[in-house]
Amino acid sequence: MKLESRFWLEEDGVKVFGKGPLILLEAVDKLGTLNKAANKLDMSYSKAWSMIKRAEAKLGFSLLERHTGGIEGGGSDLTPEARALIKSYRNFCKEADNILDELYNKHFENGF
Repeated sequence: MKLESRFWLEEDGVKVFGKGPLILLEAVDKLGTLNKAANKLDMSYSKAWSMIKRAEAKLGFSLLERHTGGIEGGGSDLTPEARALIKSYRNFCKEADNILDELYNKHFENGF
């Protein structure tokens, strides 16, 4: 048996950032466009766009630098703020999971 946990940022009861947006941003970083990232994650482009816009509005900074047109079409890059958010979120989750594992082991090491 093990303890499971999930962490996300929310404001006024609205989820702002968590595992879903994290995975979406990492896919954009890898694939170069929000559309390709949404397709890879079996998500509609409109849902992906909505997630990004909601997060940007609540966080107060842009997550993506968007590029339109060109020979190969448009694309997106993560902003420095998005990269910092991803790093902080991943580090927080790792540290919190380690602490929760310690607490779980301390309180339930002999079962129930």
